[in-house]
Amino acid sequence: MPYTKHNSSPNEASAPAWVRSYFVAVMESNRQRALPQIELAQKAIHARVQELRSYPSSNSGELRDLNSALIYLGILLQHIGAETGNLLWD
Repeated sequence: MPYTKHNSSPNEASAPAWVRSYFVAVMESNRQRALPQIELAQKAIHARVQELRSYPSSNSGELRDLNSALIYLGILLQHIGAETGNLLWD
């Protein structure tokens, strides 16, 4: 999983909102709930990217994590739409 902050779990309240949303989406095993969770995670990630763009400080580590998360969510979406009907983790 892309989030790299040490000694932190995505379930902790201190984890960024995009990390919690990403974690829920990646762990969802029900196909009916997976797509909405992935879409919510993508929105949270895009919102965080916009937020980071407004700050001139160096956030390259988190931006790299955000990019990786978007790539992985895209892969999950491809598998949801695949003809096999299996989720990536099935």
